[in-house]
Parts: sequence; C-alpha cells; structure tokens
Amino acid sequence: MAQLIHAFVARRWAEQKRYVLDYLLGLVIKLLFFAAVLANLPRPDLATPYVWGFLLWYLAAHLLSRMGNLFLEEAYLGTLPRLLAGRHHPLAAVLAASLAEIVVTLPWVTLMLLLASLQVRLYLAWPHLWVVSLLVLLGIWGMGLALLALALEYKVIGSVIEMVIFYLLLFSGFFVDSAKLPSVLNYLNAVNPLYQGVAAMHGGSLALLAGVVSGWIIGGWLLFVCLYRAALRKGALLDY
Repeated sequence: MAQLIHAFVARRWAEQKRYVLDYLLGLVIKLLFFAAVLANLPRPDLATPYVWGFLLWYLAAHLLSRMGNLFLEEAYLGTLPRLLAGRHHPLAAVLAASLAEIVVTLPWVTLMLLLASLQVRLYLAWPHLWVVSLLVLLGIWGMGLALLALALEYKVIGSVIEMVIFYLLLFSGFFVDSAKLPSVLNYLNAVNPLYQGVAAMHGGSLALLAGVVSGWIIGGWLLFVCLYRAALRKGALLDY
C-alpha cells in the first residue's frame, strides 16, 4: 500500500511540474476565492470556521476531481488494466490515490493558512476542529467514491464533478453566510458534509455530521460495488 501511495504521489508531482502553468493558474483562481472569503468575514471571531471551511473545500475540490476522474485518467495513460489487475483491490487503489492527492495538496493548503494567519487570528489548537476536519474529509471521500461509481457507468462526468465542487464552494456556509442562503438549499445541505462541518464549527451537531458522513461512505461504497460489478458483467470496465 505504501508503495502504491508513493507511486501516485510521484506521478502527481511530475504532472504538476509538466503542467506548471495550468496548476499555477488554478492556484491563483483559488487564492482569489480565498481573498473573497477573508474580505467578507462577518466578524473577526468567526475567522476560524470560515478560513478552515475554505481550506477543507480546497482539499475536497482536489479529492473529488481526482477520485471522479481516476479510472478515466488511468485509461488515457494506458495503465488502467494494470491497476485493476494488480495485487491491490480496486478500492485500495482508490484510497491510495486519494491519500496521495491530499499529500500533494497539503503544501498549498499550508501556504493559504499562513497567508490567512497574517491577517486574522485563527484558533487551530481547538480539538473539535480536527475532529470535524477528519469527518468532513471522510464524507468527501464517500462523495468521491459515488462520483467514481457514476464514472464507471457514464464514463465522462467531468461537468458533474465541477458542478459539485462549485456547489460546495458557494453553498457550504463559508463563502456565502448560511443565513443568506435560499431556504430550498437546506434540503440539499442536509446531506452536504462540508456544510454540516462548518455548522459543527459554529456549535452545530457533531452527531448529525457523523451521520451524514456515514451515509456518504456507506452509500458511495454500495454504489461503487454495484456499478463496478455491473461494468465487469458487461465487459465495459476498460471502455473509455
């Protein structure tokens, strides 16, 4: 497993070096979003959940994009048959790719955290914050697994992934204050792990967050298993 994670990390670093201008442009766009979050803080004492919510979104965006497109990218590289036929279970490969993506993304998260700490006071020693962060990332992983499952069925779902990522950015309670969101979004945010995580940072229910996360992990796993087996039966697993 460690070798698989190392291989994914090495490839992602190589991709960043090869497409450095694209990555830097994407980083600049996200920094502009981050600046907007910092400029629109309702009160200085709310800086931690707002800043931390954005950083969790940044990790989530990379994680969802990587997971949802994993098999598609491997197919284009010609490595998908070897990945699925290897000694690791497909879910283990997905987990390794996910952990590698987090490792590669953390330096940029650290940079943004340092920039934010120069402008606002953050309370990062709060144990509750780290518990919420872990739960949110687990929930996002479950969402990514569901997207990967849909990719097994529909193959190219890049536009769906982008819609999910921007929904999480705009309507998770840190970019636009949750009190200003349309009431209809309450139904969607009831199963939004990032929204529930930001709410938990504001004193909301940790049990509710844990329930949403559990639902995404179980639901994502079941959907992946069902559609993976269906793709095997149809002989369409490698058709991209």
